[in-house]
Amino acid sequence: MTFIYPLCSSSKGNCTYVGTKDRGILIDAGIGIRSFISQLKLTGINLSAIRGIFITHEHSDHTKGLKRIQQELNVPVLASNGTLQALYNKQLIDINKTIYKLNAGQEVLVADMGVFGFNTPHDSAESFAYKITTSDNKKISVCTDLGYVTESVHNYLKDCNAILLESNYEQSLLEMGSYPLFLKERILGKYGHLSNDNCADEVCKLVNLGVEKFILGHLSQENNMPDIAYSNVVEYLLKNDMSVNKDYTLKVAPVVNDGSIIEMI
Repeated sequence: MTFIYPLCSSSKGNCTYVGTKDRGILIDAGIGIRSFISQLKLTGINLSAIRGIFITHEHSDHTKGLKRIQQELNVPVLASNGTLQALYNKQLIDINKTIYKLNAGQEVLVADMGVFGFNTPHDSAESFAYKITTSDNKKISVCTDLGYVTESVHNYLKDCNAILLESNYEQSLLEMGSYPLFLKERILGKYGHLSNDNCADEVCKLVNLGVEKFILGHLSQENNMPDIAYSNVVEYLLKNDMSVNKDYTLKVAPVVNDGSIIEMI
C-alpha cells in the first residue's frame, strides 16, 4: 500500500511523503527540521524510510528546510539542472552530500518506485512536477506551482490513479486582498499559480479520463480557504454530472499534517 502524506502544504511551506511505511521519498522540503521530524513522527513513518528528496524548484516554501533535512537523512537530493544551480547559488543545499541532476522525462528508480520530473510553467529557474510509478504499477503525481495546465502537463496527469494538484487561490479573494499589485499580477500570470477555477476545470477533464483520487494542495492562506477550494471543485463537477465520492474522491491537504492518512493507493 502506497501512502501520500502532505507533511505541510500551503504558500508558506510544502513537503510531501510518497511511499509505503517502509520506504519512500520526499517531494520538497519547505519545512524546518524540527517540524519535519515531529510531523513525520505523527505518520508513523521512520526517518530511515526516506530514500531520496525530490525538489520541484528553489522557492523558499519548497526548500527552506532542505539543507538540514538533507544532512539529517543523508540521502540523495534530485532536481532539474536549473533548480540545482539556483539551490547552489542560494546556498540552500549541502554540496558535500549526494546530488543528482534530472532531465525532464527522465525516470529514476528510488525506493522501488519510478520517479520522473516534467516541466511546469512557473517563475523559477526550471520547475518540475513529479510523477511516481509504484512497484504495483500505480501512478501518482504531485503537481503544484504552475500558472496554467499545459497540454504536456495534462498528458502526464491523465493516466494517474491519484494526484495532488494545486488549488492556490480564489480569484475574488486575491483581487480584493492586501497583496501589492505586482504580486497579484505574478500569481495571476501564466507563470504564477493555479486558481480554484482552473484546478476544477482540470479535475473535471481528468475524471472524464478515469482519474479517481485527488488532493487539493498548496492553498494560499491569504487568498483561499479549504472549504472554498473543495466546494468549487465539487460544484463544478456536479454541473458536469460527476459526483464526489461516486465518480471521484476529493481531499484537501492540511497546512500542517495532523497525522491522518491523506490518501492510499
